[in-house]
Amino acid sequence: MDSINNFLDNILNINNLFKKLLESYFKKNFDEVENITNQISDLESQCDKIRREVERKIYQETLIPDMRGDVLGMLENLDKIPGQIQANAHSFNTEKPVIESELSKNFLQLCDYASECIALLIEGSRNFFIDKKVTIEKCLQVSKIESKADKVSTVLKKNIFSNEKNGLATKVHLRYFVEIMDEVANLSEDVADRLIISSSKN
Repeated sequence: MDSINNFLDNILNINNLFKKLLESYFKKNFDEVENITNQISDLESQCDKIRREVERKIYQETLIPDMRGDVLGMLENLDKIPGQIQANAHSFNTEKPVIESELSKNFLQLCDYASECIALLIEGSRNFFIDKKVTIEKCLQVSKIESKADKVSTVLKKNIFSNEKNGLATKVHLRYFVEIMDEVANLSEDVADRLIISSSKN
């Protein structure tokens, strides 16, 4: 259980770091963006290592046999989130999209909603072994926040493609960054939906 909590803590830390990365990016502090990207990569590697150790322990020591499939599925799906955030961080650090100041507020709002989805999901995941009613409650909230993220994503895309100053290549590039950020909220909702199913049957 300690290992799982460490795994969840790492995801939360990655979540918080990405918000700092985005804030630094809009301040054009690219050295800090690279530094945070490296921190995220290190934590993501730790997540992979912890997940593999927990999986090995569950199989070798035949722990929680009744819940083994659900727990392994939860860990595997949760692990997609830090992987996505790591990829997003590298994309910002490497491609450096030109995001106009009037769009930055929406990008930060999208980041906030995705971040809130993750925080709720982590809280729900921790309670999976303690109080499954709380797990279901938190996971249902993820879906509500994910809907807000979708709305911000739609507004961003509309604003991007209605800007006549930018060419199609720039518009498509910016849309890519909207979609990869929105994907974090989508992944959170997918994991939350699975957790609701697992919590309801146990």
